[in-house]
Amino acid sequence: MSTTTASRVLEPGWQLCVNVLQPEEVERIHSLSLDVLERSGIIVHYPPARQLLAARGATVDEARELVRIPRRLVEEALASAPRQVTVYGQSDAVTPRVLGLEGGHYARTTTGLNWIVDHRAIKRRPVTAEDVVNWTRLIHAQPNLHFAGSLVDQEAAVTSAEVRCLARMLPHTDKPFMFSAFSGEGMRWVWRLTEVTQASDRQPRLMVLSSVNSPLIYGWGQCEAAMVAAEVGIPVCFNSSAVAGVTAPVTLAGAVVQINAEMLAALTIIQSHRPGAAVVYAAHPMALDMKSGMASISVGEVGLMSAACVQIGRHYGLPTASNGICTDACTPDPMATLEKWANGYLPTMAGANVNGGAGSLACVGTVSLEQVVIDNDLYGHIFRHMRGLSVTDETLAADVIARVGPGGDYITDEHTLAHCRREYYLSPLANRLNAPSWEAAGGRDAVERAHQLVTDTLARPAEPFLSGEQSREVAHLLAQAEAALANLETHI
Repeated sequence: MSTTTASRVLEPGWQLCVNVLQPEEVERIHSLSLDVLERSGIIVHYPPARQLLAARGATVDEARELVRIPRRLVEEALASAPRQVTVYGQSDAVTPRVLGLEGGHYARTTTGLNWIVDHRAIKRRPVTAEDVVNWTRLIHAQPNLHFAGSLVDQEAAVTSAEVRCLARMLPHTDKPFMFSAFSGEGMRWVWRLTEVTQASDRQPRLMVLSSVNSPLIYGWGQCEAAMVAAEVGIPVCFNSSAVAGVTAPVTLAGAVVQINAEMLAALTIIQSHRPGAAVVYAAHPMALDMKSGMASISVGEVGLMSAACVQIGRHYGLPTASNGICTDACTPDPMATLEKWANGYLPTMAGANVNGGAGSLACVGTVSLEQVVIDNDLYGHIFRHMRGLSVTDETLAADVIARVGPGGDYITDEHTLAHCRREYYLSPLANRLNAPSWEAAGGRDAVERAHQLVTDTLARPAEPFLSGEQSREVAHLLAQAEAALANLETHI
């Protein structure tokens, strides 16, 4: 059995939702976001998107590339967006990832990065093709990571980076993918690659992240990629990564208003282009660290903003995602884990369907294989909290208490055997030894234990997920894509 088939997927309806906003506050934020788009507007660099919105009644200032979007268009977009999105693995062995209010709850790795830090190294280095393979194999082995995010090598042209990445990932996992948007043509080639490995009734296999820049700018490449993804059937996670205090108001509520406005603009463009296109509300707030002057993704206030955005997305009835467990730390260490918990726990508990950040360091600028293993364990703990306590006659165990009685023991009781594996999360990294036993075992810390798991995983023979014919077709398509995209004009 592959690791994927044993992945722990949270069943629908088990979440413990944490709300950080009152219902009337959600409505006020929504109304103010509509005011922002109608009065201030948003800069849209991609000409077809401006033309589309103009044709539907938006006011467009072509000289400034500024679009003022009427409330009506946003409300129509919210009405046409589907309430459920399903993403598939390669085969029936992979449980479909169902996103929506009644959907499941999943974790993914970070996506679109091209720097990596080796075990115990201080200096990061560019990602290589071999790193992409190792990254994919390691993700496949983690039961609490349900989507494999892209890792981009720096060994060839950036214009074909996402296509090259997918071609190298496909042979090493049957899990679904999460990719970052680079260009519309790149999205078309990515879609063709997934078609090689998928049955028609198991599409789509990947989602794409399309980001609005702040304050209130939707870039050419990001917008184009989102519109093309909607055309071919790739679900779009529309996103804003506004930095409170720099590219958004410093107050958390004010930042959320702008973030929501930016994301509603992206939603309106996608739904105007293809009504009913699969979308996911995926805010990724940040904040300015006033001491260093750097944008931070790890402070607890980011967790609060993320949870607020998840709540707003759920209020709209949309599938939701969060940036999940992220850190500003540049190496796997105790601070990295603390920060990941501080900013990732609340949005996950708020009910986000997809939660990211696994494997990321340095404000989502670097990846670490050891961090992938640590974050798999971290999500295991968080998901166990989401399951909550099951309170039934069986779990209340009144008859068991009576049967064992005063002075008895439960460890040999059949009730313990029946429930011990289900009731408790078993950490693959935790140290459960006393001090002398831990010392005798070598005294390794959690990072060293994670490194050992990485080493053990990559030492095993690679499990093949493509047939010979599929491998040849993937290689053929990649060669075509690299030639076609070599002279692609890139737009920021």
